Amino acid sequence: MPPKQVSQGKGGRPPKPPSSSAAPSRTPSVSSGHASKRKEGPQSHNSNMYPRAAKRTKVYETRTVAVQSPHAALRDGQLDVQSFVNSMAFEINALDESMRRSRTSGSSRAFQRVPFTMRRRTAAHNYKRIPKRLHSRAKREMAEDNTPMVNSRTRKPKTSRARMRAETARRLGILAKRKQSLKIKRGLGSDADAMATRAARPKIRRNELNDLPVTAPRFRKRQLKKTWLPTHMWHAKRARMTPPSEPLWGFSIPLTPTQKNYRPTHRVQWEKGAMAWDMSYMSTIGLFGEENIIRNMLKDAGLTQESLWNDKGIRWRSGAVHWTGNLSRRVKNNKIQLIGPATIVWNPSKALETPEAGMPSRQLFIRIHPSAFFEIFNELLRLIPAYKPQPYLQDLRHEIGSIDITGPDATEALLGVLKPIESNSEEAHVSKFKSLVGLKDPASLPLGTLLAFSIVDPRLKYPPQRVQLPAIPSWQVQIQLVKSLSAFRIDGDLEPCRLFDRDERFKASKLPSQKSLNRRRAKTGPGVTLEPGSVDPPIPIMLLASRNANESRTPGTWTILLPWKCVQPVWYSLMHYPLSTGGNPTFGGLDEIRQLVFERGQPWFPGDVLGTDAGNAWETRERQARRKIWDRKPKGKRVKWESLDLGAGRKGEVGVGWNCDFETLFGTRSPAPAEAPRASDGGEDHEMSGVSEVTESSKEILAKKAVEAAHSKPLTDIKYLPKVIFTALLSVRAPIPMPPNSVITVSIKMLGRGVVSSCARIYRLPDPPPAPLASSSPSAQAEVPATQPPTPHDNTLSLPPDLRDQWLAQRSSKINPSPATTANIVIPTNMADTTPEARRQALLAQALLGPRKPYPAPHPTDACITANGHPLCPNACDLIGFVTTGAFNLRDGRGEAIASLCAQRAEQEIKRYGNPRDPTARLCVVRDAGQAVGWLARWEVV
Repeated sequence: MPPKQVSQGKGGRPPKPPSSSAAPSRTPSVSSGHASKRKEGPQSHNSNMYPRAAKRTKVYETRTVAVQSPHAALRDGQLDVQSFVNSMAFEINALDESMRRSRTSGSSRAFQRVPFTMRRRTAAHNYKRIPKRLHSRAKREMAEDNTPMVNSRTRKPKTSRARMRAETARRLGILAKRKQSLKIKRGLGSDADAMATRAARPKIRRNELNDLPVTAPRFRKRQLKKTWLPTHMWHAKRARMTPPSEPLWGFSIPLTPTQKNYRPTHRVQWEKGAMAWDMSYMSTIGLFGEENIIRNMLKDAGLTQESLWNDKGIRWRSGAVHWTGNLSRRVKNNKIQLIGPATIVWNPSKALETPEAGMPSRQLFIRIHPSAFFEIFNELLRLIPAYKPQPYLQDLRHEIGSIDITGPDATEALLGVLKPIESNSEEAHVSKFKSLVGLKDPASLPLGTLLAFSIVDPRLKYPPQRVQLPAIPSWQVQIQLVKSLSAFRIDGDLEPCRLFDRDERFKASKLPSQKSLNRRRAKTGPGVTLEPGSVDPPIPIMLLASRNANESRTPGTWTILLPWKCVQPVWYSLMHYPLSTGGNPTFGGLDEIRQLVFERGQPWFPGDVLGTDAGNAWETRERQARRKIWDRKPKGKRVKWESLDLGAGRKGEVGVGWNCDFETLFGTRSPAPAEAPRASDGGEDHEMSGVSEVTESSKEILAKKAVEAAHSKPLTDIKYLPKVIFTALLSVRAPIPMPPNSVITVSIKMLGRGVVSSCARIYRLPDPPPAPLASSSPSAQAEVPATQPPTPHDNTLSLPPDLRDQWLAQRSSKINPSPATTANIVIPTNMADTTPEARRQALLAQALLGPRKPYPAPHPTDACITANGHPLCPNACDLIGFVTTGAFNLRDGRGEAIASLCAQRAEQEIKRYGNPRDPTARLCVVRDAGQAVGWLARWEVV
């Protein structure tokens, strides 16, 4: 029988030795009486309910060392040497085993040592999915744990889709071998000396839309109704794309990366790093013709500013800088309709022009959002026949791609990736570009900065090397940078930009394949970069530095214009550039663009610019999406719009809950038919008037309404009013009425707590109650009750008369207790000098010992406040607009929003206060759709 053993914990204090002997054990010893009564539950149940407790138990067990009691080697008062040696050997082995288990239990595996951005849930069975520096460790750990290794070449497909993909891959392999063998036979035959032909140059039609680019046969069926970006394959593995059946503006666009990056996106813009976007879906139009004709066409397209056509605009017309502004068109009754923001770049004219050659004297690019492309293209086509000789347009949407990059390290990344060709090292633009070492913000450059030069294929210099700063003090670097920025206004002799040349773009698109570059790199030594040869064409590019003119603190953005097929090589090198602050540039999608624009306090086109054709189309699309989300929810979790309690006896949401319902605000919505089914008919649960489920009795009525809705276009009567025109109409002495059904875009900032989202309702503060008439007769001062009840459309009599004062009291402090919670609390006067902690304790004691409050709480109408202590929202007659984008702004640390307001009511609100600096001017109440709580905010026109 082996000697008795007891366990010793981490603290080194062994428990009391029991009287009876037992077998060696690693668990703490317990008495025999209690051991039979305590039972452990299943391990899976304990670990699921208490994961931290299970982990703590595991750590305790791994650190427990099994020992033997010392008196086991004593027999009749004498030491048994053999038993003592055996017990010591057992304890040494147990200590070694405990050290091994403790070392392996607390350590992390190779798959857990990679950064957060490289972790994959399915990587635990394939060591090839982690960096190469961890391959050997992962293979060793998998061998120790007997983890089966997966080989993708020998793994058999288990699903029908996997079998189809494997069969397709096998057939493609056979086809490739057959093609290769046929190529070898032709090379050895009589046709070996045949003349080599070049690929046909793609046709670019004049005054017509071009065909979609020809793609690889294996991907052609996937692009019948949409176009892939040049980096689609790269983005499809790392981002959430638009649904295949629902492309956006004719493109498959990345929406957002699969990784969580909301806060990293905020840090990239304001702290460190860089973020890039593939903006090749932005549309480019080429306009060619004589300069005076192009000037008149641009004036008809909305470029009527005098600064563009006088001496101040010489640099822009010569092609030294670019211009960004709004384009417009004329509609019925000679009214102006905004199209959208665009960027216009002139091509510098040649030194010696030859008019007899019949070529256009000037060229320019118009870069515009794809949602407004057809509108501006058709408008320019309409203007062309009025001029002689006629200019012409070119659809360059799939000829020119673009990449946007922003952040403090964006300039450094461009310097490390874009390498100008050696023959152009003396050009003025190249020298200006190389002098930007140390620049953190492109917004510090002069407005409209433009750099045009040619670069080598970035794949030749792959992997990109980090830009080395000059070995001089930092203050000298800043002095040199300031001198370089001051030299940007010196243009010198401007040469035509090669990006405007169709032949140069076609030559740059014929880049050598990656296989040929790999063969050339294999012939050189390790770490040696390739030098450009005759088969490596230069890539013409154009760099545009943009900034926000409204605020100087907002960081700028670099835009790279380059040929469509050259976007992918530049993108790959840009994503792998090692930044000096650590890491690589990140990429973003459409959601990240909207987030950064929102943090800057700017409206995003087209979502925040209602009243334009593109903005109205976006709002209609969002309405359908929000309606689908509402329909998918069960009835118990839907927002019941009809039963929404706004206080003071008001029931139901104002307008349609999922819409920015300007039809209701302007009164342009057609009334519902009288025979429409009601919410109470048949006992159905209809959450909103005009929105009901399809029943057998109402199929014919709904079919008629569907036909009518198909022919009617929502938001067509709403027009956008830019800030310049709105301000001009306000500053005119003679009263000029605002255009009917016009809206303006404003920025809303919360004065306290509260965050709102899209479709939130915006109210102006109600008018103060009229002053009572002075009279000496007591009967005249007596209050006469109203004998007629208020009409259903006017509930102002049911609201408290001091509602305006209640809302103005909310701005006194960010944390303002409500009247309901402070009505019965009196703070002693001797607490003025006490600490906040003591003040809170005194208030808590007074609330506990004071009189009880009525339960349930009184109706909001009786207390003149909502159930949670907020003042009631104003009536529907005070509605002035809707929120298009709302969220919590990480930059300012409070809730903000971008909204559209009725221009007429905004004018009335501004003229309501004589002094524009009045602290109560431009105050509003913002309430989320489906909520009864409003928040005090202030709006500014943007």
